[in-house]
Amino acid sequence: MKDARKRMRTRLIACAAALLVCGGAAVLLFKLRADRLAEQARLAQQQAEEQAAEEARRQAQAEQAAREAAEAEQARREAEEAEQRRAQAEQAAAAAKEAVEYGDCIGTVWVEGTEVDCDLYWGDTYDILHAGAGASADNGCVMPGENGTVFVGGHTDTYFNKLFDAEVGDRIHLDTVYGDFVYEITEFKVIGETEVDQCRWGAAEPSCILYTCYPQGIQVPTPYRYLAYADPVEADENGVTPQSLPGLEETQEQAQPDP
Repeated sequence: MKDARKRMRTRLIACAAALLVCGGAAVLLFKLRADRLAEQARLAQQQAEEQAAEEARRQAQAEQAAREAAEAEQARREAEEAEQRRAQAEQAAAAAKEAVEYGDCIGTVWVEGTEVDCDLYWGDTYDILHAGAGASADNGCVMPGENGTVFVGGHTDTYFNKLFDAEVGDRIHLDTVYGDFVYEITEFKVIGETEVDQCRWGAAEPSCILYTCYPQGIQVPTPYRYLAYADPVEADENGVTPQSLPGLEETQEQAQPDP
């Protein structure tokens, strides 16, 4: 009897052990399956995130390309419009210049760092020089901006009285109805009224000379002239490059005298 109970107990213990082993195995299998499913879910999530990131990157690239294309198109249109405006301004400037007649007021002349600032006329008659400064139309002299010498005179007791305040390096501005031209003063001379060889008449290279009677402020005839020589700030084979044209904003900020 004892042996039977002992065998029964042994069998029960074996069964319990087997159940424990089976249960443990089941738990382990369940955990492995759960881990596998979790890893699959993680990989699927990672893949989805990578796909989303790639799609976002492609979208960003597409948007950037679209912006750059739009900016390039806008720049092209603006450049085209600017070129059209410049062409129209050049045509208008050429027409305005062509219409200039002897005795016309063609703009203003002013000198940085001085109080010289007056009307500029084409011609230098007695009446013109009482109205402002006059650009000589004779002796091979040219209009502002052209290749050759722009020879501009003014009375020493009025419009060009302060020309004596100018210094080398100061700039002369000839702002005309067909364009604004800038020359930089290089030297000054006092000459006799008969020393026309000092006036660069008939020269081919572009330059500007402002002149007045000497000494400063004299109101009676004098045989002496005070000359301010200037060369163009910018020039090409066509003459002085205009700083701006009528109808256009200035292509560069116009220099102003120091306060």
